[in-house]
Amino acid sequence: MKKIMAICDREQDYLYRMADYLERKSMFPFEIHSFTEPDKLKDFTQRNEVELLLVAENAYTEEMKLSVRHMVILNESGNEVGCGVENVNKYQASDCILKEIMESYTGSREEVPRRLATGNRMKIIGIYTPVRRSMQTTFALSMGQILAKEHKTLYLNFEFYSGFGYLLNREFQANIMDVLYYLNCEKDKLAYKLDGLVQCLNGMDYIPPVISYQELGGITGEQWIQLFTEIERISEYEYLILDLSEQMQGLFDVLRECYRIFTIVKEDGMAEAKIRQYEALIQSMNYEDIAAKTKKWKLPLFRRIPPGIEQLTRGEIAVCVRKIIQEEIYGHEAGT
Repeated sequence: MKKIMAICDREQDYLYRMADYLERKSMFPFEIHSFTEPDKLKDFTQRNEVELLLVAENAYTEEMKLSVRHMVILNESGNEVGCGVENVNKYQASDCILKEIMESYTGSREEVPRRLATGNRMKIIGIYTPVRRSMQTTFALSMGQILAKEHKTLYLNFEFYSGFGYLLNREFQANIMDVLYYLNCEKDKLAYKLDGLVQCLNGMDYIPPVISYQELGGITGEQWIQLFTEIERISEYEYLILDLSEQMQGLFDVLRECYRIFTIVKEDGMAEAKIRQYEALIQSMNYEDIAAKTKKWKLPLFRRIPPGIEQLTRGEIAVCVRKIIQEEIYGHEAGT
């Protein structure tokens, strides 16, 4: 059973928005109870053990500290309140609040219980081509967002220069290197930290990619596979979309972990030569199983590409990708 998190705030609209945000986080490891009145919260804590209390400054009382195991105050005034109680800024993005809450909570415990995944095994879909300017990332983002309409989906990008921050016009406070840190140094806390590091794009979850290519080049294929295994273990993701690059170490070992691989091809001579060399290398290194799981796909000439990556579930490319999903993912599953 999940531990209980209570939220108390006299501002009803804010309270319900925050509770709804947390409830939509499928990996959030708490059962949430919301209160607009401190007296009703008090009655609840007398009958139930509350592990974590998130209370707005407008509803905080000193005696609350005696009835819960851990407390975080949503600060409204800018002046810290509650002696010895963690304060976080109430008026900031929900994902930032969540990140600070979980850092406070996990930092206060020597051992953090893990939340085990349930349901079907997570399917890893690898998308890789040695052909440049092939629309690989556009294809991967469209597939991820379309799958996310029906399935819990996570997208990871492994390019040296993904440009994600510029595409989305935002700055990320953390990226996949932070996830690897917890995997390697504080693995028991990763289940709690992951939700605060994951971002959402049109229903599809993603972890911001690295900023420096030097960081990406220093991670081995074995480390990536350990990360995928741990994500499967602690989450409820049904699909993991890998937008891959030969710039990462252990590319072939990662491709071996994939349930399905899509390689985009072109018909010009240079592109065909690259594909032939890639396939010859796979065979010479005894990675024939990669070829067996690979579907080569030539994308049609699209008359119009949506201007924003959050719009890739509409238009010609979406029609094409939906057809591929039906035939090569759902159809492949039905045949296995």
